[in-house]
Amino acid sequence: MNPLMNPLAYLAKLIADTAQASDQKWAKGRLVGIKALSATEKGNIAEDFVVWLARYYNLKSEPHESKRGEYDVLVAGTKLEVKMASEDVSGNFQFNGIRYDTRYDFLCALGISPDQVLFNIYPRAQLLSLPLVPMQKGANATFKLTRKKSELLDLSEFPSFFK
Repeated sequence: MNPLMNPLAYLAKLIADTAQASDQKWAKGRLVGIKALSATEKGNIAEDFVVWLARYYNLKSEPHESKRGEYDVLVAGTKLEVKMASEDVSGNFQFNGIRYDTRYDFLCALGISPDQVLFNIYPRAQLLSLPLVPMQKGANATFKLTRKKSELLDLSEFPSFFK
């Protein structure tokens, strides 16, 4: 501990040291900006991206009229709940806030790497068979799902889920 350093300077040093150690692979990535956004901003970007991606592949798509609805995006008549996670130092993605009590057809998981976007789509009924972990100890309202990079797909596979 450096007694000459004030608390704010020390906290800034801890943050900088941790960020440098954990985010080396993000340092020159085209998508590094995602790391600085709030969870709400990331969620909005993810939903907008899925709408755009569907339209890119000539699939009819529209966002849900309410940000608090039971699904996020409608693609080819399919109600999607969209979750996004950035790649961690181990090459995994942790998708948070997954719920069973809302009415969507599929969970669309977007994995953001420094220079790549991957995804997978899981039927809501299949979620019970995935290794979900409660977000809070002793609670069963929201869950998190961890996926390896190898468990996600290239974006070129996206339209195959809707044909």
